[in-house]
Amino acid sequence: MHRAILGWPWGYSPYVLLMGSLFLTACASSSTSLFRFQPTFPPQKVIESGDFRGFLVENQRNLSACGGWTECDVTLFNLGFVYAYPQSPYRDPQKARRYLRELHRRFPQSPWSSQGQVLLAFMNEQVGLEEAQRRFRSDLRTRDAAIRKLQGQLDRSREIDLEIEKKERELLR
Repeated sequence: MHRAILGWPWGYSPYVLLMGSLFLTACASSSTSLFRFQPTFPPQKVIESGDFRGFLVENQRNLSACGGWTECDVTLFNLGFVYAYPQSPYRDPQKARRYLRELHRRFPQSPWSSQGQVLLAFMNEQVGLEEAQRRFRSDLRTRDAAIRKLQGQLDRSREIDLEIEKKERELLR
């Protein structure tokens, strides 16, 4: 109540207002810097350009030149990605798995290793979904064949019933 008497709005002390304004200023300046920082996803360039061949050749060249330096992890991830990406003309899930496993084996602490493990998990999930889809399609074909067979038997049964009715009418005349 004495703060309101001193003239400070909403009953806050000048210290609280000062700390709040400093906090907001710090947040504003840090959020501005966040907008300037754009994390890079190395395959983004190939996704946008569609130059999978150039990306593949560049990363194969980088892999043959690297001897354990830190950029090898990015190169292994890029190769895993180009072979894993569904729109890539070089899609080869087995090669993708090989590169991503090598990435994890050689650079387990790399953030790209973690990304590679996520990509592998998605690939494994995709394989499971594709297998389930194949089973469902096979089941559907089997059921469609059974339905066609039963429909044929039903049609034949109706024909027989009609013939029996026709003969019964002839006999009753």
